[in-house]
Amino acid sequence: MLGNLTRTTNLSNANHSIRGIHRPRRVFNGRLARDEKGSSLVLALVFMIVTSLTVLSLAGLAKNDLNNTANFKSAQSLQSAANSAAELAVNSLRYNFMPQTLNASPPQPCWTINPSPSEITLNGQSMSVWCSTRWTPLSDKTRVVTFVACKSTTSALACAANPVLEAKVTFDDYPSPRGAISTAQCSTTCGVGMTVDSWVFDAVPPSVQSISPATGTTSGGTTITVTGTGFDNGAVVDFIDTDVNTNVILSAASVTVIDANTITAITPAMTAGTAYYVTVTTPTGTSAYGPVFN
Repeated sequence: MLGNLTRTTNLSNANHSIRGIHRPRRVFNGRLARDEKGSSLVLALVFMIVTSLTVLSLAGLAKNDLNNTANFKSAQSLQSAANSAAELAVNSLRYNFMPQTLNASPPQPCWTINPSPSEITLNGQSMSVWCSTRWTPLSDKTRVVTFVACKSTTSALACAANPVLEAKVTFDDYPSPRGAISTAQCSTTCGVGMTVDSWVFDAVPPSVQSISPATGTTSGGTTITVTGTGFDNGAVVDFIDTDVNTNVILSAASVTVIDANTITAITPAMTAGTAYYVTVTTPTGTSAYGPVFN
């Protein structure tokens, strides 16, 4: 009897022990399940937000890429058209002496007569090409021509200041071996030799803003200071007769480029009573006619 009571007591204690262990586990497991569900919802929300932001970023990049591609194609088309138009102008002027382009500022049409522009449409781009010629008879560098190409909506003056393409080409108008050389404008021997000196996109030519002093002696030797923009080493300073029909171009001596805005030079001998434009030439082009030296 006592033995049975002992076994019953032990079993009862065991059951209490088991129930004491299992009940907290069921409560713990219930809380754990609810916590896991909440965490899953938060993670899902974070994932959706991150995914949305990623998709929006990719969409923005794709849009930018499409815009950049379109801009690149447009710029490439413009440069290609300017390149072809300039080549046409070079080939035309090589074999044809165009008096209207002599020392022209602003430049003049290259293969037509002003006021008709030298215009051509290529790759859907309408381009105009303008020319200015420096003519030195009796030299193998008979004509040095500056070509500027721009959209046809751009004036000659604006194009010279900010061209899409600027090219400088030297023509030799005398045959080799050289026969009789004269100072007459070429006809049948134009452009027997040609050298491309520069071919630059988006070139910015120099500009001359002031000269000090603005007067000098006919014998030359006056030191002047030229102020402007875009000056570079190797710059050439020229004095061009304001009467361009005379085709008188005199070069300064001892040209020193102080910085991009300042040049000093010594004036050449000049004709009394004649006014001269002062220009600066660098690899990016020649400045437009502006200040006058007397």
